[in-house]
Amino acid sequence: MAQEAVIRFEHVSKSFASKKMNVNAVRNVSLEIQKGEIFGIIGFSGAGKSTLIRCMNLLERPTDGSVFFRESISAK
Repeated sequence: MAQEAVIRFEHVSKSFASKKMNVNAVRNVSLEIQKGEIFGIIGFSGAGKSTLIRCMNLLERPTDGSVFFRESISAK
């Protein structure tokens, strides 16, 4: 029996525009988290960890790509 993907990202990106420049906080992330799996997200300050989580729980909508929860599209 195949594992059930609880969360799936397909080519997710998130950008923020400021007066001076466009900041790519998350760029082209694709991942699957299966039922029962536990993940940690690590990285340098400013690497986009919080933005990635905020896209996962839809506090931020991705600029590009799709987020799925239990195979239902939640953000596109």
